[in-house]
Amino acid sequence: MLKKNTNITLLDCTLRDGGYVNDWMFGRKEIKKITNLIGKSNVEYIEIGFIRLGKHNPEQAIFGHMNELTELLYPTKKKLAVIVEIGYGYPVSLFPVKSDKTVDLVRVILWKRLQKECFEYCKELINKGYEVCVQLTRTDQYTIDEFMDLIQTFNQIKLRGLYIVDTFGLFTKDMLIKYFDIADKILNTDIALGYHSHNNMQQAFTNASSILEVEYKHEVMIDASILGIGRGAGNLHLELFMQYLNDNYGKNYDINPILQAANDYIIPIYKKTPWGYSILYYLSAINNINPSYVDYIKDKQLTVQQISRLFKKMNEYNVNIIYNTNAIDTIITEEIIK
Repeated sequence: MLKKNTNITLLDCTLRDGGYVNDWMFGRKEIKKITNLIGKSNVEYIEIGFIRLGKHNPEQAIFGHMNELTELLYPTKKKLAVIVEIGYGYPVSLFPVKSDKTVDLVRVILWKRLQKECFEYCKELINKGYEVCVQLTRTDQYTIDEFMDLIQTFNQIKLRGLYIVDTFGLFTKDMLIKYFDIADKILNTDIALGYHSHNNMQQAFTNASSILEVEYKHEVMIDASILGIGRGAGNLHLELFMQYLNDNYGKNYDINPILQAANDYIIPIYKKTPWGYSILYYLSAINNINPSYVDYIKDKQLTVQQISRLFKKMNEYNVNIIYNTNAIDTIITEEIIK
């Protein structure tokens, strides 16, 4: 049995990240049933969706206010989470003070350009009693100095966790460990170190298991989803990683309710809209391309070779990150199809 890092916490993100596959249309009754089944597995946290401004379809795992979540919170006794995206107009004032009628954890997506705003947002959430994790979107874009400065900034508040996020699914094991090693040295020891994967290069399991083999001072939080459901090529598979932790780290996760949730709710989604490895998501990862472009170009009737050239051209013109379909159409017309 491996005996390195044993302070490990799992967060299920089936409903939140999985929503990129089906526009979060799991169904209100189904959201509650899925949440309750995942809760029976002994997973430590369950993320039940986005919280965003606006009027949302009640069948979606997207919520306009904490009040909309109340009916979903029980009878599960596991800690529940939502995620909020800084810069998209959801004021922190809309969060009520933490109570038994709210979620326990709020995860805050941090875009590099909004660090100051994110810090203040997180500080206020903590003052309201919530556990707070910062999701460091596209962690690979930070230089070492920038990464260290960001950690020193967030050391000033009592976060639940700071997450390394592989937004484009391009992290290798060595890249991930590099960021973990740095954070382990300077992040306050009472703040967990998290990892959120995307499986474009089929590295999620290897990456997640590799950080557990290093004797870090910090608790390690890892995201996973049932059958790996998620954006693009998907995420770390919850059922596989639970089994790995049971076998190698003395965990006691019950995989049976996860299998039931997979059979009853997730496999039917997969049959309709499959996710997982594809050569296009592989190409998007190695070229540092926003994976949202993959869905857009699927219908362009381009060969794999043409798509590879297109992605390289997108880097040359610096349109690989911010989603801009007009720019892509121009490149296709003028550079790829001649």
